Amino acid sequence: MKAKTHPQYVECEVTCSCGNKFKTRSTKKELKVEICSMCHPFFTGQQKFLDTAGKLEKFKKKYKIQ
Repeated sequence: MKAKTHPQYVECEVTCSCGNKFKTRSTKKELKVEICSMCHPFFTGQQKFLDTAGKLEKFKKKYKIQ
């Protein structure tokens, strides 16, 4: 293998916006993410609907969903 071809692979601390922290390995020493397995709806089983400017009602009206 050629020297200095690949970046350094180091231990990385990942910080989520929910406050969860965990360690993994990456080419960066620190990562900040918006969502992780502790707050993602798929893993928590909770869904959150954020309706901005009536988009949800517009969608329901367009496709006649109640």
